[in-house]
Order: sequence, then structure tokens, then C-alpha cells
Amino acid sequence: MEIKKQAEMNDKVVKILLLGASDSGKSTIAKQMRILHTDGFTHEERQHYKYMVQSNYIDSFVHIAKGIYKLQIDIPPSERELISTFEQSYYGQYFNMTESNDLIGIIVQFLNCKCVKAACSRLMEFYVPDNTTYLLSQVSRIIHPEYSPSLDDIIRARASTKGIYEIIFSFRQFTIRLIDVGGQKTERRKWIHCFEGVTAILFIVSLACYNNVLEEDANINQMTDTKDLFKQIYRNKFLRPSSLIMFLNKMDIFAEKLKYAPLENFYPEFKKELSEEMTDEELFDVAIDFVKSLFSKIKGNDRRPLYMHTTNATDTRNVDFVFNATCDIILTKNMKSNGMA
Repeated sequence: MEIKKQAEMNDKVVKILLLGASDSGKSTIAKQMRILHTDGFTHEERQHYKYMVQSNYIDSFVHIAKGIYKLQIDIPPSERELISTFEQSYYGQYFNMTESNDLIGIIVQFLNCKCVKAACSRLMEFYVPDNTTYLLSQVSRIIHPEYSPSLDDIIRARASTKGIYEIIFSFRQFTIRLIDVGGQKTERRKWIHCFEGVTAILFIVSLACYNNVLEEDANINQMTDTKDLFKQIYRNKFLRPSSLIMFLNKMDIFAEKLKYAPLENFYPEFKKELSEEMTDEELFDVAIDFVKSLFSKIKGNDRRPLYMHTTNATDTRNVDFVFNATCDIILTKNMKSNGMA
């Protein structure tokens, strides 16, 4: 009886592996699950996110400084030293050299530079982290001495996932174990430790990465890396029994980017899908279908189902709706395989 009871309990545990390349939005999805299905974040965690959000400004400033040089924006003599310091830095280096009490002053000083204001009006013309526009819109609140991060701030805070993190929560009559692992190339060798007993793979793709390169290797396009990674996951024999769901994420950024960085510049074959009278909405729909086809080609004629959804991981309601639809697929298949349906 004990063995049977344990087996029934195991049948109600659903293990979902959250995979994707670095900067795909995996960890944002994981944070949304904590907001939607757990008690959220402790006071100590919020303090950690306060530090992270404020330090994210430094990350954005490094990229804005690089953008100023890339766009050849005129830099007044009084601003050259500060801009040059950021341009030659990388995330964390400048911040570690700076007392945290001075961070607010640095943020204000940088944003008051004329060349920075010029660059901020042209953010789509060079790479900046996805949360840059949000951070710039929230400066007065975030630099306030009594600042405490909101849920929106926490969702948009950026930090590379190192190691393996697990979120456990109840969903209907099941227990969900959501495993989030680092997406950088150096972190992927750890994934094998999570492959046992996986009910479903939730693979996250950044739609907006088609014109970006990897931070760790500027010779590799991010979308190319994502496709190669998906191919490895799809063909992995240990994951063959697992349901496969793909979130085509960052659809809001993708829609905006299409206006400034035409998809056909990176995928010439996309040009034949275009017409002169096409509206922005039609362009977006056709571009989504094209990206879907890039991954469907990897699948080929294989009958294994691949479920695709477009998402905006920073939109809690969108994530809730899509995740519920995803769980319907996963749980239905899980119950059938366990003879429960």
C-alpha cells in the first residue's frame, strides 16, 4: 500500500525544465511564477533586488557609452572623461570601483550629459539591455533614498542565472517543480544533472535577439546560438519522452525592433514574405511565422509535437494566461501516460 501511495504521489509531481539561451527571459518567467503561485519575495530578497536594479543602471550606461562612440555623437569636453570611463568598462567593473552611496550621484551625472540624452533618443540603433528603456523612465523613483523595488522592478531586474534554481508550487491537483538553469554557454554543461524524470521542456526564445551577438562571443549571432541550442535539446535522447513547449518571448521588443532593424537584413530569405502595402501589424505576424519556421525546420517531419506561444515575460497577465494553457497541455499528456485520463 505504501508503494502504491508513493507512486500515486509521484504521478502528481510535474517536473518542468526551463531552458533557453542567455538573455532569453527564462528567469523573468521564473520570477513571474513566484509572483503568481507562491508568496512572492521576502524582505531580504527585495533588498537584494534594490541593489540589483540600481546596479543595472551601470550596465545600461556602459552600453549607452559604447553607443555614443558607435553613432559618433559629439561629446563635449566636460563629459569626455566620464563617458570614456564607462565605454572602456564592463558591467560590474565600474560599479565595484564605486561606493554604493555614490551610485545615485553617478546616475544623475551620467544622465545629465548632453551626449547621453542624444544617445537615449536613438536606443534602437545600438544594443542596450532590454530593461534600459524601463529604467530610464523610472529614474526619479528608483534613486529616491526611501526606494523599495516594486514587483515590476523585480521582474525587470537583470542578472545572469548561475547554477540551478527550483520553484515548487501547487497547480490544480498537481505539484509543479519548475527548474531554472543558467543559459550562458559556460552554464550549459550543468543541465545534464536535471534531465532525469522531466515531464516537460519549456524552451524560451528571445524574438528580439535576431540582430544581437553573444556577450561571451561577439562572433556568434544570438538567434543562431538559440537555434543550435534547441537542436541539441530536441535531439537529446534523455528528453525524448518530455513534452516540448516553446515560448517566443519579448514580442513587444520584437515588434518595435522590426521598424529599425529589418529582419531581412539578417535573413535575406524573409524578403520574399514582404509586400509594400504591409501594415506594422501584418509585418509582425509574418515575422513571427518566419521565426516559428526557423525552429520547425529543425523538427522536420518528426511527429513529436512542438507547441509554440508568443509571450511578453514582463507582462504578468500574459504569462499567467499562456502558462495556464501550457499546463493544460502538459497535465493532459501526463495524466494519459499515467493512466489517469
